[in-house]
Amino acid sequence: MPRFERRTENEAVGALSTVLPDVAFTKSGIRFDPRGDLWTWKDGPFKVYIDFTRVEGPYIALREPLKRCLLVFATGNSPSHLSNLWGAFLHFIARRKSGGALSSISAAEIGNYAAGLGEHEIGRLGTLNVLLQKWHALRIAGVDADCAQYLSERRKRGNRKGDAVRTRDPEHGPFSEAEYTALYKEIDAQYGMGHIPMWSAVLTRLLFACGGRISQYAALKIMDLQTSVAGDGRASFVLQLPQAKTRAKHSRVHLKAFDLSPQTGRMVCEYIDHLRQAGFDDASALFPDEVVLAIDRTEEAAEESPLDLFLGHSTAQELARRFVNIVRPIAPFTERLEFEPLPVATKRFRYTFGTRMAEEGASKAVMADRLGHVDLQNVDVYFEASPIIVENIDKAMDAYLAPLARAFKGRLIEDERGSTHKGAPGSRIIDFRVSKAPVGSCGGKGAGCEFNKPVACYTCFKFEPWLDAPHEKVLARLREERKRTSDQRVAQVNDDAIRAVIEVIAECDQVRAQTAGEA
Repeated sequence: MPRFERRTENEAVGALSTVLPDVAFTKSGIRFDPRGDLWTWKDGPFKVYIDFTRVEGPYIALREPLKRCLLVFATGNSPSHLSNLWGAFLHFIARRKSGGALSSISAAEIGNYAAGLGEHEIGRLGTLNVLLQKWHALRIAGVDADCAQYLSERRKRGNRKGDAVRTRDPEHGPFSEAEYTALYKEIDAQYGMGHIPMWSAVLTRLLFACGGRISQYAALKIMDLQTSVAGDGRASFVLQLPQAKTRAKHSRVHLKAFDLSPQTGRMVCEYIDHLRQAGFDDASALFPDEVVLAIDRTEEAAEESPLDLFLGHSTAQELARRFVNIVRPIAPFTERLEFEPLPVATKRFRYTFGTRMAEEGASKAVMADRLGHVDLQNVDVYFEASPIIVENIDKAMDAYLAPLARAFKGRLIEDERGSTHKGAPGSRIIDFRVSKAPVGSCGGKGAGCEFNKPVACYTCFKFEPWLDAPHEKVLARLREERKRTSDQRVAQVNDDAIRAVIEVIAECDQVRAQTAGEA
């Protein structure tokens, strides 16, 4: 297994040698044998796995030169960059049409490869270009001079960066406001009913709250949540999120503070309490691989170095894969894809975070800071979306969508006798602005809930509305407030509540009609 050790000056220089050294060290200090045919190690939240035996048959002559070239990236760049370059080379040889032996890559070979790429794959040529240009610059056999020149002169279009955000792509871009709300509530409901694990609900909250890359969440530790209580008794929660792409030794060198809402903060605290009960301490991962993957790595962990800062962390790839596999089956329907389930990918949460910041009037400097960009140009795309596109995407869902996107997720009961807690303190929900009579009960007794009652209650899966409660008066009040609201985001929240109240009233009418018919 790889170990974290201090590299010597001579060993560091060995990375540029034309002969593979006996030992080499990654940028973060992990020791490995570059002569071996299998390079594998866990570097922070990333797992490197490069199997050079896949470079075989007609490409066997390129195996050793490729190792010498990739060694430069292994010792000086991030593990994700190294893996991307390896993947680009594998894609190149997999797409090569000629079955003849290849000892050196020519301009003709690259031209044929480029011609066979689809529009969505053209970005691969840019990644391969980085590898082959360095290969040639190191004067290692395997890349012809005309190949390097061809790539330098060729106008590399690549994928237009930011198109998914710019066009509000319904599959790969930011979630619309309706999708954001529906996904947030659906995951909360599924967690509350015990259908998904707690860590996935916590990760969802943090993805929406901080807009980080999945690798940043994979690098989180329990100690990164800081809590405090003000003089008035209110608790505050701050998450110190590790920063990626800073050129530092590893992602935990720089941390950025994000304030969490009380609801999210308490959920994370509760999750951490469960982790502590399971034996995890402050230095443990917030998303341990034992929890995320539901496996026991006790023996494997015992063999790993205690100096490994990321011991027990899920890799970014594992965390993303497992999260998406859990969330996709429960994703709500989306109007933008003709009521197909909402496509879920971790990048979409980051795009949504940036988009919401832009819509709320954040400056480019503030947005770049929050998203961890060093260049303001990287956030331009969030300000480039056509107003027409935004208007079409963020419009409120029409009434005919109700059967597909139900806003009311609770359980209608006749009166308090049918409630879960039957009059327990905190269980009654009353809207004193319209009536002193309760509108329903809370299946969670209101424990730890700071949401706006009863607006949020009608869309909560714990809500138990009463049959003969004054729901019509609540609806009238919400509609009146909706008319006075100029903030479209607040209006969207009210729209959800209005649809939920309408659904409750409809269910009440249906029950009364059935009762009358039986009488």
